[in-house]
Amino acid sequence: MPRLFAIICILFSTQAFSGGPTTKKALTAFRLEESIKVDGLLDEPVWENAEIATGFIQNRPNPGDPASAKSEVRILYDDESIYVGAYMYDNPDSILSQLTERDDLGNTDFFGFWISTFQDGINAFEFIVTPDGVQFDAQISAFGEDSNWNAVWQCNTQKVADGWIAEFKIPYSAIRFPDKEKQSWDINFFRRIRRLREQSFWQFVDPTVAGTANQSGVLNDLQNIKPPIRLFFYPYAIGYAEVNRNTDGETEVGTRLNGGMDVKYGISDAFTLDMTLIPDFGQARSDNRVLNLSPFEVFFAEQRQFFTEGTELFNKGDLFYSRRVGGFPINFGRVYDEQRETEEIVNLPIETRLLNATKISGRTPSGLGLGVFNAVAAETNATLRDTETGEEREVEISPLTNYSVLVADQNLGNNSYATIINTNVMRAGDTYDANVTAVEFDIRDKNNAVSFTGGGAYSKKFNFDEDTDDGHRYSLGVSKISGNFNFGADHSIMTKHYDHNDLGFLTNANEVWGGAWASYDIYEPFWWFNRMWSSLYLNYSHLHQPNAFTGASAFADVGFSTKSFDAFGLEFSYDPVGSVDYFEPRTDGWFFNRPENYFFGGWISSDYRRKVALDIGTWNTRRPNMDWYNFNWRVSPRYRVSDNLQFIYVYSHQNAINEQGFTDIADNGDIIFGQRDVVTRTNVLTMNYIFTNRMGLSFRLRHYWRTVAYDSFMQLGRDGDLHGDIVEWDATSENPQGIQDIGTTRDLSYNAFNIDMIYTWVFSPGSELRIVWKNQIEDADQFIPSSFESNVDRLFELPQGNSISIRLLYFIDYLNFTRKEKFIEN
Repeated sequence: MPRLFAIICILFSTQAFSGGPTTKKALTAFRLEESIKVDGLLDEPVWENAEIATGFIQNRPNPGDPASAKSEVRILYDDESIYVGAYMYDNPDSILSQLTERDDLGNTDFFGFWISTFQDGINAFEFIVTPDGVQFDAQISAFGEDSNWNAVWQCNTQKVADGWIAEFKIPYSAIRFPDKEKQSWDINFFRRIRRLREQSFWQFVDPTVAGTANQSGVLNDLQNIKPPIRLFFYPYAIGYAEVNRNTDGETEVGTRLNGGMDVKYGISDAFTLDMTLIPDFGQARSDNRVLNLSPFEVFFAEQRQFFTEGTELFNKGDLFYSRRVGGFPINFGRVYDEQRETEEIVNLPIETRLLNATKISGRTPSGLGLGVFNAVAAETNATLRDTETGEEREVEISPLTNYSVLVADQNLGNNSYATIINTNVMRAGDTYDANVTAVEFDIRDKNNAVSFTGGGAYSKKFNFDEDTDDGHRYSLGVSKISGNFNFGADHSIMTKHYDHNDLGFLTNANEVWGGAWASYDIYEPFWWFNRMWSSLYLNYSHLHQPNAFTGASAFADVGFSTKSFDAFGLEFSYDPVGSVDYFEPRTDGWFFNRPENYFFGGWISSDYRRKVALDIGTWNTRRPNMDWYNFNWRVSPRYRVSDNLQFIYVYSHQNAINEQGFTDIADNGDIIFGQRDVVTRTNVLTMNYIFTNRMGLSFRLRHYWRTVAYDSFMQLGRDGDLHGDIVEWDATSENPQGIQDIGTTRDLSYNAFNIDMIYTWVFSPGSELRIVWKNQIEDADQFIPSSFESNVDRLFELPQGNSISIRLLYFIDYLNFTRKEKFIEN
């Protein structure tokens, strides 16, 4: 690795840019003395007094060329809001527009802008609107664009004879900015002309330069504006009607009501407190459940809005996996350990109940970002009933638990930063506590061309096994990140007992990685193409303890976007000597020799501007001299019926033929592997019908079916190879694959079926009515149906759950009350 770093540094000296940054454009805001109507017309005379921002430059498909259509932007401001008026000249009959849900820009033109109020080149607030008035907002950070952030702001649009107009009103309460008499903000405006697949910016955004917020112009002369009191209340009420069919075909009907409130409070001009009191996440979208045959936990994306919005600071260091909060009970298996022969389990929660959660986050004028997160989950109990006496008792499967995260993130010059983060989990009783502290940094040169990255973390468990209660990791990397040709190298170490899984997500520790990469991209049109991208990765890994080889591989890909705006790509990887897998045997000190393999694949994506578009792809893995191979393919047609209605269908088919994998551990300690065919079929149908830019209906159906058919069973040897052909064995576990009540697993058929249908009406800014229907079926059985059709026939005879919920949320701004009081006094 030292030699590799030396070579990389020599290459940097010849490849890094020598030029300086692009000159920033400047715009002066005009002070508004009278009220205006935000109607998308810009017909008030005061708009004529504002300075015009124009001269947009393409970012794609022809970087550096003038935009193909003229755009003019003006800015006004008063004591309460900033106003942006944009006039996009065009032929109104040529403007593409599509009604979509909020934060989904779809197949449409749009105009937007971002504001970096602290001018740090990393963080910004982004606001976008389409010609139909569909709103999109996001926070820009070192992690990119986070569209989970939702602010309350106004915008109206109008189509006119020579184009379309957008008029924004962004209350100061929606953003954060320093408290000073005169200030300047970084700003940039951008526009997309969808029929040309063109995106242009007022301040040119060079695709060869890393970052976006660092490529901004300046908005000057904002005077005598004060950060307002930011105090918002979001009270809600929700009601459920649930109909569940059990294994005996009996129907159970139930209803329940709940209510609570979210609160946002601006502690200062830069910091905001968010709280959720008595939260209810029953309307969150269903998880993509799968049958997991791997030794690692399945990662599920966060669907709960409180944990997706404004969490960019807490994602630093890769320590925070919010699904841990209110997640799977830590002592779930205790109920089986304490269950008596005469007892049955009558209630076994798979999630803990969240009592409350709070987060405080913000950034000072000096660029110091601070974040505090805290949540409390209630004690969770399973219920056992004695089948002879009828008496019931409870077994604690998760104690009262407190989760906390502390973050300090300092912006440095040249879009660099340094971060320290701590996560802590404290549990009542004798269940262990956990603490992790990490640091990370990204240091860049003045031209934003070279990046030095690194970090480290230390984990500690308390009231745990003394020999396995702490561990550490660290990583270092150096990369060239700007220009057409980029490259880098990285190295990391994770000790055997490092573990941040109590509040984070980690599949496996105890490994050392090293690698190098290079990429070459062409952003200007050439030959038949608009753009080309390519990359090469070389990786090497071994165990940290003991020092034993685990794998080495190479991966390459290339992709093209054609001048007709179709795209295609190819991928290839090669594992020349195979790999040594120390995790598949599920037993410390054992390993499994995976054979040499190579992977190849390709994909095609047609132009989404067409009413009918298609994505297809295939990916294949072969192992020389073996019958074990993988053949996967995916097809996804989409049909835009009208500007209101769209269907998207995805079918994915995965075949792992003669796969060799862990099956069980015999009572004598033998590790049993099986040779099996694993076939996975996934169907996803999505429909969106949008009535207006404030009202829509979405429908999502997902059916996942995985079958596991065993051919033979073998014993894993100490040499990592498989030996013999075993007919039967005495199993130590009745649940080796994680599926309950099916005995020793051989063949297996697993189904997960979900429907999420959601009606949303935003009846005023920040307030909404949401009606949700959910249907869920999940089942595992050793009988494998002979066909997809027979599996579907059986599927709807299985136990299932149905839920209809109605949720009313109302937005209350404290400032509205103070304005009314002043009006009454006057």
